[in-house]
Amino acid sequence: MNNPAHITILRHGETPLTGLFCGSSDPELTDAGWRSLAARTKDESWDRVITSPLRRCHAFAESLELPLDVDARVREMDFGDWEGKSTEEVWTSDQKALTAFWNDPTANPAPGGEPWAVMCARTAEAFEEIARAAQGQRVLLLTHAGVMRSLLVTQLGLPFASAWKVSLPTASVLEVTAHHDPDHATLDVQLTALKGDG
Repeated sequence: MNNPAHITILRHGETPLTGLFCGSSDPELTDAGWRSLAARTKDESWDRVITSPLRRCHAFAESLELPLDVDARVREMDFGDWEGKSTEEVWTSDQKALTAFWNDPTANPAPGGEPWAVMCARTAEAFEEIARAAQGQRVLLLTHAGVMRSLLVTQLGLPFASAWKVSLPTASVLEVTAHHDPDHATLDVQLTALKGDG
């Protein structure tokens, strides 16, 4: 079997919209957001970087001066009409819709937003393609909390309800290894570390 791919999945840093519904919105990182990512990546090395096209990921990825690919499939889930709003605002205006979203975001996406299953399909496709191409390499994937949760479900087999309870603050990290067996067309993904605050 080939040497595995070592993939560091890093959530972007703080933005002015942190704590609000922020999917397709495209804010830049705050100064604190830049510092947290710099601290998280200090003394680390990767062969290449793959990033969401959104500025809160892409700008920092460019600053690392490593071979860089932009993949729109690892962008955040689109929250439609809820973009830029707080949970409290949405709860006040449409408690029923928000409760339905929490229970089943595939059947009940945010109004005008992206169903959970659609996001899971695109992120799984991207991750599996990245992992197969990166055997024997170290790769940094700079992305979003929703994407990270979707990969916990599709690649690591966590139940949906459990994945949504995993705390993934800004600049948090999932470290995974991915073994690709081309003879059997299988991909075995293992979580090796989860780093949150600090």
